Amino acid sequence: MSRLPAVKVLVTRPKQQAVQLAEQLDQAGARPIMVPLLTFRTRTNTENQMLSQKAYRFDWLFFSSMNGVEHFHALVSKYSNMENWKHCHIAAVGQKTAEAVERVLGRKADLVPAAYTADCLAETFSAIYDPSSRILLIQGNLSRPALANGLRQNGYDFEKMVVYDTVEERCNQELLNMVLQKDKPEVLTFTSPSSIKAFLSFISQPEVEKDQLDKPCLVIGPTTEEAAKRHGFRNILLPAQYTAEAMIDALLHYYEQRTGE
Repeated sequence: MSRLPAVKVLVTRPKQQAVQLAEQLDQAGARPIMVPLLTFRTRTNTENQMLSQKAYRFDWLFFSSMNGVEHFHALVSKYSNMENWKHCHIAAVGQKTAEAVERVLGRKADLVPAAYTADCLAETFSAIYDPSSRILLIQGNLSRPALANGLRQNGYDFEKMVVYDTVEERCNQELLNMVLQKDKPEVLTFTSPSSIKAFLSFISQPEVEKDQLDKPCLVIGPTTEEAAKRHGFRNILLPAQYTAEAMIDALLHYYEQRTGE
C-alpha cells in the first residue's frame, strides 16, 4: 500500500471533524497538525423551536451536510420528538451525509445523488418527484444557495431551517501563528471557504501569509477550490470525490507524481 511521506499537514477543520482526518493522515504516513479554525453552534432560536414542532407540514427533509443532520437532531430532540418526523422522506447531498443520517437519525436516506453536490441533488430530485412535495431544507448559516436555487428553479415550494452557525475559533489564532512559524506545515487543508477566510485573517504577519500561498493547498471540493483561487493560493489540490478520504488520496497522488513512483 502506498504511503505519504512524513510531510507536516495542517488540519483546519472544526474540532468535531479534525480528529478523524488527523488520524487518517497519520495512518497514511503524514504528520498532521491540528489547529481548528471554525466551530459549529446549534441555533436554538424561537423560529427553530417552532419549526421543530411542525413535522406535519413536510414530506421531505433535505440535508446538505453532516452538520445539518447532527444539529437538526439536536433541535428536534430538545423541542420535539424525532418520532414526529418519521413519515418524512430524506434526501442527502452525498454519501457522508447519508451515513450521518443513518448514524444520527437511525434512518436510511431515500435519495442520494450520483455526484455529491447540491446542484446534482436538486437535478436528481426534480427528475423524479413532482413539485407538490413539501420540503424542509436543512442547512447552516453559510451553506451555499445552490440547492435552494435548484429547487426554486424547478418549481418546488420549500421552507428553510438554519440549524447551526459556523463561527471562527478566535481562541486558536495565537496557536495558528505559532504553528506556522515554528512547525512550518508543508501542506494546508481546507474543507470550506470560511476556513480559508479564517486562516488568512488569523495570520498576524504579512510575510508569513505570503509564504502560505505557494504551499500545496488541499481542498475538499470545487467551492473551496474557488475560494482558494480567489485568495491567491497557487498550488491547489482537488480530490476526485468530495470527501476527506479522497483528499488523502489526492495528496498521495501528488507526492507520487513528485517522486516519480
